[in-house]
Amino acid sequence: MPTNISVQSLFPALKYDNLSTPSVNLSNKTFIGIDFGTSTTVVTIATLGSGEKGLSTEAIWLNQKLVDGTVMSSEKIPTVVAWYNEQLLVGEGASDLKYVLKKGVNVWYSFKMELGEDLGPKYFNSELNKSSKYTIQTPKDAAKVFFTYLKAQIDRYIASKNLPTHIQYAVSIPASFEANQRKELVQALEQNGISVNKQALIDEPNAAFLSYVQQSSATGQALKLPDNYNLNVLVFDFGAGTCDVSILEIGKDHQGIYSKNLSISKFEKLGGDDIDRYLVLEYLLPQLWIENGLTKKDFRTPEINKSLVPKLLKAAEQLKIMICNTVGLQMSERILPATAVSTTTVSLGYSIEIDTSKGLLTLTEPKLTYKQFADAMAVFTKVGNQRSTTKGIGQDEFISVYNPIYSALNKANLPKNDVDYVLFIGGSSKNPYIQASLKDYFPESELLIPNDLQTHVSAGAAIHSLVYNGFNKNIIQPITSEPILVITKDETPKVILRAGTTIPCDLIVIDDLVTHTDGQQAIELPVCLGNTSKLLYNIKIVSGDPLGFKKNTAVRLELEVNSDKVLHARASAAGQMVIVEPINPFANKDLTAEERIVLKAERQANVEAEMNGGKPTKDGLKVLFKAYERVENYLRAAETLELLNQLYPQNSNFNYLGVLYSSAGYDDKALEYYEQAFEKDKDATVAFNYAYKLKHKDQLKFKEILEESIELDPEKPHSLYELGSLYKTEGNPEGVKMIQKAFDIWKKEYDTNQLSRNNYGWLSSAAEKLNMKDFAQQVREAAPRFKGDSLYNSENLTQTAVENKLKKV
Repeated sequence: MPTNISVQSLFPALKYDNLSTPSVNLSNKTFIGIDFGTSTTVVTIATLGSGEKGLSTEAIWLNQKLVDGTVMSSEKIPTVVAWYNEQLLVGEGASDLKYVLKKGVNVWYSFKMELGEDLGPKYFNSELNKSSKYTIQTPKDAAKVFFTYLKAQIDRYIASKNLPTHIQYAVSIPASFEANQRKELVQALEQNGISVNKQALIDEPNAAFLSYVQQSSATGQALKLPDNYNLNVLVFDFGAGTCDVSILEIGKDHQGIYSKNLSISKFEKLGGDDIDRYLVLEYLLPQLWIENGLTKKDFRTPEINKSLVPKLLKAAEQLKIMICNTVGLQMSERILPATAVSTTTVSLGYSIEIDTSKGLLTLTEPKLTYKQFADAMAVFTKVGNQRSTTKGIGQDEFISVYNPIYSALNKANLPKNDVDYVLFIGGSSKNPYIQASLKDYFPESELLIPNDLQTHVSAGAAIHSLVYNGFNKNIIQPITSEPILVITKDETPKVILRAGTTIPCDLIVIDDLVTHTDGQQAIELPVCLGNTSKLLYNIKIVSGDPLGFKKNTAVRLELEVNSDKVLHARASAAGQMVIVEPINPFANKDLTAEERIVLKAERQANVEAEMNGGKPTKDGLKVLFKAYERVENYLRAAETLELLNQLYPQNSNFNYLGVLYSSAGYDDKALEYYEQAFEKDKDATVAFNYAYKLKHKDQLKFKEILEESIELDPEKPHSLYELGSLYKTEGNPEGVKMIQKAFDIWKKEYDTNQLSRNNYGWLSSAAEKLNMKDFAQQVREAAPRFKGDSLYNSENLTQTAVENKLKKV
């Protein structure tokens, strides 16, 4: 006989009769679950009643002050904080100002997704600085202030209902949140007296499943577990800021029904907010440019990102909601209607004005067609190997929802046709285009869609609070989302903890690592999460012997993961104990060497700006633009240098700005700065740069300025090459001689290893002009590639001993 799946069947001890047992006392406690969302937060109370009432949950209605001072109440509180007219607003009132005020200055939102990133005082120009009653200079500060308000509202509700004041909390978080993100969230909670025990954090998909099981069984629509068959449930949690996918197995064993995690998707910053941003970049900004006779090249990226885009996000969200509501009402059996791809236009019926450096811009009628929205959604529902799209300002990467789906299926080693149910959760899951796509992808699965996708997770967190805090049990045991690796001299990294390991886990001892050479002064054990781009620690053991470690010295590595998914590691070799230094505060991101350089510079710039009263410092901006230039992000380098020139005009370098804008492909801006530089300084290099930008605009002036450059410096190879090429096309025999002279100058530098990185291309081009094609190819292949700062010395790595001795203790 099939068995009904309910919270009580998953946890038989959950009975009202147990309230009176000596080991359980629920009567003097209030069990609360908090769903801390990117856009919306919900708080729910769970109670265990007698008789048929059983387990029940109820969302708390929270008071929120509006801009005009009136108070409204709702079970949903926008996760937004604002400082307006010398008063702090949290929730709906702050949300109304979300796109009116300046993010990071006097309004803060989406800070959940910024937790765990050590960028120093990211909001360095915040109006709530260290001298304020409330300080918000980091995402953690914003979370702390938000929870201060939330705790006061919870206490008010508890008092008004005469409930026990001994409150036990559970908080839901993205399943793929990692240690640094969890740590900052817990600190923000605990600083407000919201104490969470070691496993009182529950993964959002698990909370969603508990809530669905409770509600479906309470309404007589419980899921059925057949005899001799295990169910696979894929929980698709698509909110404003994250897309989390968990796969659960529901089965029977000798103890009854069980549920366990099979896998958790890789962390992805992907949510409804990304859809809004894509709509702005792809459709609304172009509408704004056209209406005002401008292009994106008329603005620096920071102004577009911090001023223009935020002013258009609300319109994008409203257009999205209008289209989704209409399509959703017409949709049947999760199949999109013809309207979903029609050319019918949806308009908001109001205009938007934006004050910019180019004056007041107006977008008279923000609008979208259904077809445009369908094309946008195709980016987020792209199936196959190419599952990301780069678009717009700052080269934003937009990821398909199938990234986390594939991640979870692959980790569980589960074919998609073996998924029995797909449970939708999160506000963005209401999107009919998403629902239709997943229906097509999972044709053998039944889709489960709760009535309220936004309050659902909070109810599951409250159930977890009651079960865990009341009975010290977990209905669904948490697991690790990614494998833990150590980089060695071996061909592939060594997996020391598999993805999907139940936590807390037993102590793991690795004792089959050895040194690879005599005289090693240090041993380094880079420990990574998921892949070698996510470095957690570089565990370094320094030899106490001047002669260093001997070859094949045994190295012992011990690791354990606690219930908060925090890794503890230690190592020893030849009697020397470890020095453990956390190397990467951005553990939730895959970082290239280039990205590490930029993040370090951004942090330094933020720290210096905060210490300088919110104004970026000259030194901080110099370090930052050099970092951008070093990693070849020339647009950001140019814009940062331009800001440096504006704030500190005595340092203006127009030629350098021209070079950076030229490298970024902004030729008009480059020409503008080269012209200013040439007027200021008659230098051969400046003259060449100016002339080069005139090459396809004004041939006569191009030739004139090149000749002036050579007059200033007859040995300027770039000018010799370009003018020589021009003379050659004109039939002037001096042309080939000039190209040869330029080639000889660069070739001499090449032969003595003094050729600059940028001149490899010039040398290969000169060789081509002189019919030295083989040498031109040789130069192209020899061109140096970017080398970032190494976070460890590869010569200090260990290797696996011949005899494998991996064992668990």
